[in-house]
Amino acid sequence: MLPTRSLRLRLLILIVVPLMLISTVAVYWRFEVARNTARDIFDRNLVMLCLAVSRDVANSGGDTLSETTSNLFRGATEGDIFYHVYGPDGSFVTGYSSPPVSPKDAKDTLNAPVLFDAKHLGRPIRAARLAEHVNFDGLVGTSVVTVWQSTEPRRDFALRMARQTALITALLMTAVSGLVFFGIKFGLRPLRDLEDAIIKRSHADLSPIARPVPDEAYGIVSRLNSLFARLSEANEAKDRLISNAAHQLRNPIAAVHSLASATLNAPSFEESKERAQSLLEETRRTVRITEQMLSIERLDGFAFKPERGEIISFLKDSAAVMALKSLSRDVVFEFSSNVSAVTVDYDPILMQEALTNIFENALAHGGDDLKNISFKVDASSSNVTIQISNDGQPIRSITGTKIFDRFAQGQESQGAGLGLAIVDEIMSLHEGTVELVHNDPVSFNLTLKR
Repeated sequence: MLPTRSLRLRLLILIVVPLMLISTVAVYWRFEVARNTARDIFDRNLVMLCLAVSRDVANSGGDTLSETTSNLFRGATEGDIFYHVYGPDGSFVTGYSSPPVSPKDAKDTLNAPVLFDAKHLGRPIRAARLAEHVNFDGLVGTSVVTVWQSTEPRRDFALRMARQTALITALLMTAVSGLVFFGIKFGLRPLRDLEDAIIKRSHADLSPIARPVPDEAYGIVSRLNSLFARLSEANEAKDRLISNAAHQLRNPIAAVHSLASATLNAPSFEESKERAQSLLEETRRTVRITEQMLSIERLDGFAFKPERGEIISFLKDSAAVMALKSLSRDVVFEFSSNVSAVTVDYDPILMQEALTNIFENALAHGGDDLKNISFKVDASSSNVTIQISNDGQPIRSITGTKIFDRFAQGQESQGAGLGLAIVDEIMSLHEGTVELVHNDPVSFNLTLKR
């Protein structure tokens, strides 16, 4: 399957997109700061010029502005600045005619400059107005000085500052994007080397990856090595199963073939029937071995989903079926339990398979000494233990946990050595245990968690 996403592109997006958002916010913030700064600077200039005009008019009697004030008008700020002066009697004194009209809420306060926004000749302006008590050649009263300027210079100032910030941010983003792009390219080189090394492997090479890898990829490589180990074990187990199956089936199949030939060549019909009966028994044994091999193979990939249910009634039903078969062999079957009902998580089909395998082993290998088979259930607060005992022949040659290995057989066993291995697999799926607690008499304990 082709890759649908690039790790480099994803990392680039994860880094650059947040950086772009932060940069946008920074540029906007810088524009607002520059606009506030421009307003403060330009407003102070207007107030300063307003005070300078007021002083010059008061000193010269309204005749002219000093050269110093004129220089301030020319070089203090960008753009044209206009002024207007009303005399104590409300008459025009000097400056430009038709000063801007202040808003209704802008009230004049004596000796305190007032700043306001307005329109003059259709253009938005910012104005400063100062009312002071003056004496013009004996004319005493309140003089009003107004100084104004278009708002375009301050807006241009803020935009210029924002553009500078945007340029610096764009250069920074370009540099970061380049560093991220090429940094990721070089940073991913160990992963590409690892990919090349894996590609060069044959499909049969499941040895662990031993080459050094970055810390960030160590977990992935560890998981791969663990997977390789499990696959190797599974392949080895499958090879052993096939090898052992071929070995175990060879003798029964050879026996079936010999008996079939003997049946075909029997000198009489009666002898043919006798040989056919032996052929049937050998065929049943072969079928049983095949079924056990299929069961052990299915358990390896079994999707176990136990259900919580009452198990004593299930065990009683299973015991009733086994008791009928025991009676046909002149074997006494006993069932007992210290509780009438108990609930556990279990799979009835698998548990039936486990119980049947131990029961069938007892019938098959108990010998002539077998007279009694018993199921005893002991339930505690944490476990349910099913003890399956028989008084037949002890298990010879193989003891302890080895009897649960696949294809493990006693000296005179005619089976495939899979019955107890299947029981062990089933109990493991139930997170329970099976153990041989006694060998003479033979006694197994199957334990389930409550």
